Amino acid sequence: MGIQSYLEADIQSLSQEKLLVLLYEKMAQDLLAARQAIAIRDRVAMNDRLTHSQRIITELHSALDHSAGGEIPANLEALYDYLFAEHLAALVDQDPRHIDNCLTVIKPLLDAWRQIPPGTALEAARARERQQGNAQANQEYGSTDPESGGNDGPGRESHSSSLFSVSA
Repeated sequence: MGIQSYLEADIQSLSQEKLLVLLYEKMAQDLLAARQAIAIRDRVAMNDRLTHSQRIITELHSALDHSAGGEIPANLEALYDYLFAEHLAALVDQDPRHIDNCLTVIKPLLDAWRQIPPGTALEAARARERQQGNAQANQEYGSTDPESGGNDGPGRESHSSSLFSVSA
């Protein structure tokens, strides 16, 4: 029980970037093991590794933050859908080409995540929160009253909202 608690605390303390790297690495390991199981005609091992890898894909898919905007979440969603379909095809056909297709997709993603400094996702989320907070404050305190002299609120001068825009 003590080891399990330690492992859970260790996992919870990982940065999002490191956790994603570990998930992609485990998915690649599962796929390589599934390919080997296909080669020796071990259907049980193949099924076990592919279904585990599918669970990782499902977790990655459900963790996508579409509110971050941009093309990245939509592109990742399409890649995860493709990976899931290839896993299903590998389970049915027992053809290692489907596994190779998945590894071709996973490798550049894994390499990219390995290069991202820890804390980047957290800082991007904080920047989005600040940006959203500024936008909300501008809406709440902004004035559309022509008698206010065009100020954004009492004692405030009008500023471009691009000052607060942050690109993630």
